[in-house]
Parts: sequence; structure tokens; C-alpha cells
Amino acid sequence: MTQMGRTALFDAKGVHGPSAVAATSRGSGPTSADPSRRGSAAVLLQLFVVTLFVFPSDTVIKAIGAGGFVAALVAMVAFVLWLASTTLGLHNPLDLRHPTRAAFIGLWLVSLVSYMLMHRAPQTATAELAADRWIMQLAGMTGIALIAAECLSTLSAIKRVLRALVWGGAFCGVVAALQFWTNVDLAHLLRMIPGFTINIVNSDIISRGGLKRVTGTAIALGVVAGMLLPIALYLVLYDHERRPWKRWVPMVCIAAAVPVSISRSAIVSVAVAIGLFVVLLPTARRVPFIVALPVAVTAVFFSAPGLISTLTHFFELGTSDPSILHRTNNYAYVEDVVRLAPWFGTGGGTYIPTVQHILDNQYLTTSIELGLVGLLALTYYFVLPVATALVARQRTTDPEMRTLCGALAGSAAAAMLCSAAFDSLSFPMFTYCDALVVGLCGACWILVARSRDTLATSVGLSKKMALITNGRS
Repeated sequence: MTQMGRTALFDAKGVHGPSAVAATSRGSGPTSADPSRRGSAAVLLQLFVVTLFVFPSDTVIKAIGAGGFVAALVAMVAFVLWLASTTLGLHNPLDLRHPTRAAFIGLWLVSLVSYMLMHRAPQTATAELAADRWIMQLAGMTGIALIAAECLSTLSAIKRVLRALVWGGAFCGVVAALQFWTNVDLAHLLRMIPGFTINIVNSDIISRGGLKRVTGTAIALGVVAGMLLPIALYLVLYDHERRPWKRWVPMVCIAAAVPVSISRSAIVSVAVAIGLFVVLLPTARRVPFIVALPVAVTAVFFSAPGLISTLTHFFELGTSDPSILHRTNNYAYVEDVVRLAPWFGTGGGTYIPTVQHILDNQYLTTSIELGLVGLLALTYYFVLPVATALVARQRTTDPEMRTLCGALAGSAAAAMLCSAAFDSLSFPMFTYCDALVVGLCGACWILVARSRDTLATSVGLSKKMALITNGRS
């Protein structure tokens, strides 16, 4: 394996040895002694984030198909690097225990069983390609999450990835705002990648409720923007290495993406993510946020005449709204389909919706594709990162780490709840952004556990020294 390959996995090697006692989440200790190892995981994840938010997922390598967009290829490289380093003994994941890994184990077990069972009967070429694509996507999600969890060994490394994440979201916010306010669509330029072709022709800017709606995946954009807002706010509060404008500009641009998506799911995402984040803040910081929040919301929504009335109308319609009525009418249909393969479903990714049965609910889609066992695994996948971040927050007294855990818990909670409003794992931006959030929750868990071990060891050494001193006297 090349020297780069040996240093690429990454920060975790050796962090639990005897010399790791002095390591802290701030970046001291053996893992920070080698800059090439400390930074390589963060660089890879930064590259992934850039490709995820800059290059549209409908631009692919034709030979690979729908799974051949740039961010998916980088995610697959991450998975291969993690797997190769683990196999060759360069990285031992068992030295780094974190609960988020169990979420992927559950999805993998169910997906592989479902994949094997679906091939007991003849399948169409479309179904086989869809099942293969799901396995590829799951591999990419796993690679990104595990590298984030196990290889970002310092808080500074996590911040580097978070900066890229919020700036990526800010870029999408700017592109969406240009589409909404000026009718200028930069996505056409971003698709001009040598060697890539357009897999799906997205419609041009469309109208919803008399307002322009951004092209492509407006719902996913709004939900992801809501997920990123608490992370951006954490950086505003604690990323003092950056000038104030570098902290505030991305947050404002991300916030702009929420209303221009003209999506109820986006509003729910913001409410859940910011609500949980603010509730978990210390009282001294919570009060200013509560005071400033109405002003910020008013400023955003008054930037586009008619936006408030349009979104209010959508919420007032309730179950009489055609899109909500369509969703609720699908329950009986899904029940009938699930009965055909109740335990492990028809295979991951194999449900091809028709116009009459677009489910717009990831939990319903998964119950068809991976069965009831898969539904449990998916629920576990969404719930566990929230619990991981909250427990890690409870176990540390460091104000900054507690705030970061609160931000990630809010982001993961928004992903969990909004997945009931659209088929979330069909949208690459949401899928891979959420996988990164899952990994970051695991990284915080490890940093907190390491700090607690360091503190316990220091206390133990102090007691031993006191006993020795008292014995001599």
C-alpha cells in the first residue's frame, strides 16, 4: 500500500495506547503530533462535502449510472479506504467504540438478507440495478460516517469539516436564492463536468402558490438547510479562529434556502433543529436566541412578497391539501404491498413509484423495500444519532462540546422527523449529509469518552501520588 494510503486512515491509529492518556478533545496528545495523519481524514471529508453541495447528483458517469455522481464516487473511495485500512491492520475500529456504528450494522444486515432473498425469483433488469445501487449508496454512507466518527480525533478536525459543511450549504442557498429572486439558474453550469453526462433532466424553475420554486430537489434542499442551521449557529458561537463575517455569512445564506424551497418540510426541519438546539443551550445564551429569533424569521420571510401567505395557506389546508391527502391515502396501498414480503421486503431501492403511488414517506418506502425488519433498522438508524449526541452532551461539562452535541442532536432529529414527509433516502444531498451528521455524533461520543478516561486516569494518578506521599511522611 502507498505511503499516502498508510497515513490516510487517518487519526485513530494508536489513540488508545498508553501514551493516549494525555490526549484531549482539544487536539493534544499523540494524534496531533503527526500533522499528515491528523489532517487527512478532515481533508477527505471536506472534499466530499464540496462535491456533494457543488456538483448536481443528476450528472453522472454514464457507465456507472445513477450512482455515478461525483459525491457518491468520493464516498465510495472513503468506504474502500476505511475497509482496506481495517483489513490491513492500519486501523482497528474495535479500539474506538461508538453506538452509531450499530445503526449501520442493522441496515447492512437487513439489506444483505433482502438482497439475497430477492434473487430467489427472477427480477427485472430495473429491479436488479436498483438493488445494486442501494448497496452502493449504503457503502458510501457507511464510509463517510465511519471515517467521520473514528478518524476525526480532535475538536479542531471536526470544526474543519463543519466549516466545509456550512459553506457548502451556503453555496446551495445562494444558488437557490438566485433562482428564486432573479430567475438565474447556475445549475446548468455546474453540470458541465468533463466525462459526465446528465442522467435525469430536471425541470426548469417552476411555480408553486404563485411563487418561483427552485429547480431539482426543493424539499431536500429545505430540509438539509434546516439541519445545517444549528451547526452554523454553533460555529457562530465558538469558531473564534475565523473572523465574524466568515461565521455569519454562511448562516445567513443557509437560512435563505429555507423559504425559497417553499416547503412545509423545510419549516418543520428548522423548527425541530433550531428548537432542540436552543432548548439545550445554557440559559445565558438561550435568552438572546429566543429574543432574536422572531426578528430573523420576519426578515427572511418579508424578503419575498407573498411568501408568508403562501406557506401559511399550505399549513392551513391541513389534510385537505392534495399532497397531504395523497400521502395519507397511500397507507392502505402500502399495507397490501408489504403483505407480499412482510419481513425483508422486495429489496433495497426496488420500489419504483407510479404517479398514483408516490409515497413521499421514507418509512413507508423502506417497509416495502426492506420489510418490517428493515423499518425497525431504519428507525434505529435515525433515532440512535439523536440519542448518541444527547448522551454525549450529558457526559461532558465542556460548554463548547455540549453546544456542539446539541447542534448535532437537533440536526439528526430534524432528519428523523422529516423523513416521514418525503422519501429522504432517494435524495443524495439529504442521504449523505445525514450520514455525515451520524458520523459526527459518533466522533463527539468518542471525544467525550476519551476526555472522561483522561480525567479518570489523572484522578487515579493523583490519588496514588497522595498515598505514596502520605506513606513516606
